[in-house]
Amino acid sequence: MKGEGLVRDIAQRLRGHWRRSLAEPLQGRSAILVLHRVLPDEEAARLPHRAPYCLGPESFHHLLMSLVEVSRIVSLNTALKPHHDPQACIALTFDDGWRDNAEVAAPLLDHYALPASIFVTTGLLGRPRGFWWEVIGEGLWSRQNPERIRDALGDNGLPLPPMPPPHPDHAYSSALLGYMTQLRQADPILLNQVAETLHALLDQPPHGLDPFSVRRLENGGLMRFGAHGVLPESLEPLSDERICWHIRRSREDLKRLCHSPLEAFAFPDSTPSPRLRRLAHRCGVQLALAGSGGWLTPDQDPLAIPRIPISQPVAQSPGRLYDWLLGRWQAPSAN
Repeated sequence: MKGEGLVRDIAQRLRGHWRRSLAEPLQGRSAILVLHRVLPDEEAARLPHRAPYCLGPESFHHLLMSLVEVSRIVSLNTALKPHHDPQACIALTFDDGWRDNAEVAAPLLDHYALPASIFVTTGLLGRPRGFWWEVIGEGLWSRQNPERIRDALGDNGLPLPPMPPPHPDHAYSSALLGYMTQLRQADPILLNQVAETLHALLDQPPHGLDPFSVRRLENGGLMRFGAHGVLPESLEPLSDERICWHIRRSREDLKRLCHSPLEAFAFPDSTPSPRLRRLAHRCGVQLALAGSGGWLTPDQDPLAIPRIPISQPVAQSPGRLYDWLLGRWQAPSAN
């Protein structure tokens, strides 16, 4: 018991140190966090091929409670405004528009009356389609006809996946993460075509939100919705014409669906290039979010607003979270 008490005491002292370290340099500062999924099962979210973009209910709860200790969780629009509060302002954003955003994340946010923004891949709204990495990755993990998946990938000239063992384990999950990372370098249009065929063959459920859930969450007052493209494609490899189609069409879709959609567009790309920013501006976008970055600064490009990505290991541990946030902090320039 003495040992356990000592561990708790050390943990509390460290958390106090992290809170002071995080609060003192970040007075008047703001950040936008980006998440993707909140699965109903923590163990499932912890697997290597899911952990970079999935949280579980416990890690999501830990994230929220850790954040409210050192900051105010605010809406996206509030985070983008200058302030002089003693606490940092942090906005929560979700990319893609997964069904579990409504089923798992939203009830917890509603319980604590915390706002969030969801940037939706509009072509998947209520349609029998799936995100390619989910169709392929989870199809292999759950052994849903892995031979068919392998054949479909090979027939289209894509890298062949590691075939699942009789009982997929942590090692296979790690191998799957490496394979899915490799696939991200392939033609995004081809990946979506293969995934759309496999989604129907594997009889997977729709991955995206349905329009009714979007309207219900928006009417609740805590959730706002913005555009994230039409299909789950990285924009950088695409032609100018297709990039503009993604931006314009997804924004039009949200205007038809939502009472008050966000003006901001969220790039699927971690770091939007000058070309992407120029095309977004041509499409009428005045405010756009990147997929990665650090704390907000007064001199940031409004078409590449940084966001801090949150993974399961970071969300699960207050210490890792505070270290991660401090590591993304840079003192504002004197100019």
